[in-house]
Amino acid sequence: MADRRPRRTLVHIALGGTIACVQTRAGLVPRLRAEALLARARVPAGVRVRAIDMAQRTTLSPADWVALARSVARVHDACDGIVVTLGTDTLAYAAAALAVILRHLGKPVVLTGAMRPMAGARSDGPRNLSDALRVASARGIAGVLVVFAGRILAGSAVSKTRTAGDAAFESVTGSPLGRLTGDRIVWRVRPAASGGRLALSTRLETRVATCKLTPAIDRAFVEALARHRGVLVEGYGDGNVPDELVAALSRLARRRLVVLASQCTYGRVRHRYAGGRALLRAGALSSGGATKETALARLMWALGRSRNRAAARRLFLAAGAARRRG
Repeated sequence: MADRRPRRTLVHIALGGTIACVQTRAGLVPRLRAEALLARARVPAGVRVRAIDMAQRTTLSPADWVALARSVARVHDACDGIVVTLGTDTLAYAAAALAVILRHLGKPVVLTGAMRPMAGARSDGPRNLSDALRVASARGIAGVLVVFAGRILAGSAVSKTRTAGDAAFESVTGSPLGRLTGDRIVWRVRPAASGGRLALSTRLETRVATCKLTPAIDRAFVEALARHRGVLVEGYGDGNVPDELVAALSRLARRRLVVLASQCTYGRVRHRYAGGRALLRAGALSSGGATKETALARLMWALGRSRNRAAARRLFLAAGAARRRG
């Protein structure tokens, strides 16, 4: 019997990236447009795809995240799902930002790309885009997702962990949500809509810095960070801070919104050591179990929402609590 279910409509937003690149004398340059990418992918039966070309870049900035979020909001109510192709170097940051900017998504927003150009031999692009289209057309799911190398990952849990190889992305704060096997989607957790009407919060503070602690950093370097409104400090191990920097970082935490994270890829920070605990007593916030990308996106979002440090602090904490409940 023929499938009488209504056809699904997807929107494909293309922003360049390796997947769209061609080889030139200057190196890889994104040139392929959305329609050319779709021509090399398998569109699921019963699915119609509308293509939108937004940009041709290999990396995205905060302004691009906002423009992308606005594009998603414009098409959200008129489609069943959205696929975004973009560069892998900043994909995890874009996914984290969208997860903060777009509240109460009622549709899946699926980010993907490729480690090798779509037009080249043995590209992983056709598989990734085909898989992303299949996930975006699935019924009863919502949220910001990343589909890569056959795995379905929560956008707020993703980091790029390899410079090469198909499986360049991992869910570093939890297990993948699912995987694609042949023509099947095998879900571990189906990401459902959170309820409510889509809300867009696009004000991001760009006067933020990331400080990765190394043995060479001195007090003067830390003091110079005060020109930023917010600082993400990547401490050692469990969010530890060396004794010689505790005083300078504590002064910074009393003046600016400081979030203390870890340089490590895996594991939440619990701040068991005296150095990290001293910063928290001075007013720094913990990244907890968030990825560095998500912690940075929440910091930028909280500071963008309020000029008041105390209010921004509350917003940062509330954003983390909302994601844990979701």
